[in-house]
Amino acid sequence: PGANPPPPRTAEGFELTVGTNHLGHFLLCNLLLNDMAKNPKGARIVVTASQVHDPESPGGNVGSKATLGAMGGLENGGQFDMVDGGAFDGDKAYKDSKLCNVLFTRDLAKRMRNNPRFRGTTVNCFSPGLITKSGLFRNQGSVFVPVFDFAVNNIFKVGETVEFGGDCLVTMACSKALGSTSGDFWANSQPGKHTFEKVPVSAEAQDASKAAKLWKLSAKATKLTLSESPFAV
Repeated sequence: PGANPPPPRTAEGFELTVGTNHLGHFLLCNLLLNDMAKNPKGARIVVTASQVHDPESPGGNVGSKATLGAMGGLENGGQFDMVDGGAFDGDKAYKDSKLCNVLFTRDLAKRMRNNPRFRGTTVNCFSPGLITKSGLFRNQGSVFVPVFDFAVNNIFKVGETVEFGGDCLVTMACSKALGSTSGDFWANSQPGKHTFEKVPVSAEAQDASKAAKLWKLSAKATKLTLSESPFAV
């Protein structure tokens, strides 16, 4: 068999999935932090993650498993194929990007707790569940999408609706229940049952040293400076 094709890339040269789902949002959030700090009432940051960041979760334990390893790929700069330095794997790249989302959330929460400028500002992440009718799978092929949609929603009954996913985001952004919490992960704890609550993150996502290393490498890859963000280092 021939070699794997090169991964698609962003205009900056990053692998497209991690570049879009993690690095782009990492940079955007950091560029907004100084303005958020000026709000005397605080602010609320919401990150869309996924339960597939956890290799022990349903979905996360199917196919390739999320892990960033020692981040050898990202350590080499922006031209990585995979964060862990391995060969490109589209399934794993998506799951890795969601693990990055959770690690980013937890490290940002820690940084803001230790900075009085961000008193009252929180960051949490969530998973809206498996939603097949949102267009997320539009590039998967004309045969796969209807078969997958039918299986998820009619046979296994683990799918969620677009409306439920939207309600999850509204909860994260507006609910008083999350007014003072930061660094937490909320998800549809019982897939297909429309439940939404705080749930544990994966063992790797609990690694504070790995979260700090990801932050440092992400700041370097995006060329983030202290004039742009108080947390550039």
